[in-house]
Amino acid sequence: MTVLREKTAGPGTEEQGAETFPAPRPSAPARRAELVLAICFTAGLALYWVPLRGVNLDAMSGYGLISVLPVATFVGAATLVLTFFGTLALGRPRRTLLGLQLVALVLALHGLAPALEAMARPPTAWQHLGIVEYITRTGEPHVMLDARYSWPAFFAAVGFITRAAGIEDIEPFMHWSPVGLELLYLGAYYLILRAMWAHWRAKWTAAWLLVAADWVGQDYFAPQGFGYLLYLVFLGILLNWFMPARDEETRNPLLRLWPPRLAGLTPGERLLMGQPGPGERTAVFAILLGIVAVTLAAHQLTPFIMLFTATALVLVGRCTLRWLPLLMVVLTAAWMSYMTKAYWEGQGDSLFSGIGNLFETLGSSVSGRITESSAQLALVQQTRILIAVAVVLLAVLGLCRRWRQRFDDRVAVVLLCVPFLSIGLQNYGGEITLRVYLFILPGACLLAAYLFFPRAFTVARPFRAVAAAAVCGLLVAGSFLFVRFGNETYERVRPGEVQAFREMLRLSPEGRISLVWQIGRKGPMGSFPQAPWGMAAQERWDYVELEATREPENIKPIVDALKVRPGSYFLTTRSNEALNHYVLGLPADHGPRLVRALRAAPELKPVLLHEDAAVFTLRKPTAGTPPKVTRPLPFTVGKTPWTPVGVLATVLLVALLATREIARLHGRDRLPVPRGFGYVVWPLFALSVFVVLERFHTLGSG
Repeated sequence: MTVLREKTAGPGTEEQGAETFPAPRPSAPARRAELVLAICFTAGLALYWVPLRGVNLDAMSGYGLISVLPVATFVGAATLVLTFFGTLALGRPRRTLLGLQLVALVLALHGLAPALEAMARPPTAWQHLGIVEYITRTGEPHVMLDARYSWPAFFAAVGFITRAAGIEDIEPFMHWSPVGLELLYLGAYYLILRAMWAHWRAKWTAAWLLVAADWVGQDYFAPQGFGYLLYLVFLGILLNWFMPARDEETRNPLLRLWPPRLAGLTPGERLLMGQPGPGERTAVFAILLGIVAVTLAAHQLTPFIMLFTATALVLVGRCTLRWLPLLMVVLTAAWMSYMTKAYWEGQGDSLFSGIGNLFETLGSSVSGRITESSAQLALVQQTRILIAVAVVLLAVLGLCRRWRQRFDDRVAVVLLCVPFLSIGLQNYGGEITLRVYLFILPGACLLAAYLFFPRAFTVARPFRAVAAAAVCGLLVAGSFLFVRFGNETYERVRPGEVQAFREMLRLSPEGRISLVWQIGRKGPMGSFPQAPWGMAAQERWDYVELEATREPENIKPIVDALKVRPGSYFLTTRSNEALNHYVLGLPADHGPRLVRALRAAPELKPVLLHEDAAVFTLRKPTAGTPPKVTRPLPFTVGKTPWTPVGVLATVLLVALLATREIARLHGRDRLPVPRGFGYVVWPLFALSVFVVLERFHTLGSG
């Protein structure tokens, strides 16, 4: 299956010749330089990994994991960075060496915590494990238990694959999920980079930056990491199979609105010289729709960014699927309206409260995430903001430099700018700016690479550009090590914490379990313990949040909470104690003093005493039996007078839009029947929108 690319003369011709025809054998000095780089690369790996055997994770400070890393590891990291950019300085691409260096970078940066820690991190990953366990055990999602059950595709797929493969313990897969996903991201990013008209050094630098600048930490065992992978594959398919040909671009009526100055620029993308066959494109279009459908069922935010990006690519003339945005609007609205009813039912006012509140959303997700309790942790959090700003600034400068070279990089601009639109949707639990940064990386990394390598043809002496890129790389990699694991004091999951939940489940095999725990300061929305809660039997747990007293010896509130009902336990974990100290301002010795007071209390007995966690219960249990677990209500899409009409209209609309797009791929969109679809599509679309609004008004206000 081949996608033809333009080979006409112009910027990039020299590069294309170097890639198309066999390169001459390297000279003796080039071979010696390659050997020296390989030796330095091996030495860098040894310097990075060997000293980590003596790391004491319990000695971490507010700076997180970086506070206990040996100096030799930093020297090794710098060596790995410099050898990569040294390889870029060679006269031709050494793809094997560069590929090995990229894989080593992924292992060194994203595999650092998995290599040092005994259990998968962070605690949220264990909640996702609990969702997988529930769906696998019951065969259905519990949509009233957690909002994430309304987007069950990721959890159901993991449960199906593990059961089919006979895998009982998926913790190793959770453990190394960051490394696996980052490698998959690189594979998907390759599809995007191969569609760009750029020098090979720029493409390898962009791939390197995608790994080193991704400090957000959404590559753990979660639907977001899976959705981000689908997003990159989605972009790669659009840019490789549905990029317009040169003559098709000139006929695009949408481009008549663009400034005439852009007409003389060289496209920053390698436009198609010849279209793949209609059969191939139809099959790929079906795969594309499958990706959209899976993403809709897997994650809340990613489908909207997919929709915004596809729409922007159509508007700028870089995607020939002109009906795809409308089709995605219909599918997204249908899933939100019919399949996530349990999520938004009865809260119509709050569901859309974040739309348009731009400054409030930015405040809660930027300045609102900087702690006032620890100067060390606050510095880490502030550095994250500075890195995000610096990456965007590098991208803008790279765009300007490419503009001076007369390149029109509209795809990269779309990938950089479109994710910012999601800020106006919701604050996403105060994390929307983190997600925006994650989604701008494909475009930002490419444009930042253009700052150093703006030309598409070979430069005789690239050493100054490579040296500048190497300095930038050292700063980016060093910043990653500083900020990526800055929360590790409380995001690390310890073996004793997992053991604590297993012990409580063993002692209480039936009925509901009431888990009492302490937080340094209660918030308006309530929260959960910093621990692997929900890792199994999620429907059985109730969580009782107590605000910690400044004097941990005062345990009366804990004893009173345990007496409320049978089957109650009190839990404290080292992760939760670290959160209370570094984020919420409790004294560092609050946790140990609390455990000593609990052990000395005559009303309590220890269930588990571990260096990582402690569990207590009443010595004389409260009379009675724990409440029974209530059966979940069956899933329904909800009934309104217009719901049946809306479902039928949506099905017909999706079929008509997909058929019309396939007719365009086969060149038959001008025939009477496909052209006549337009008279049916828009009335059906209006009817579907009306039913969606009617459902939100009727059910959302209930």
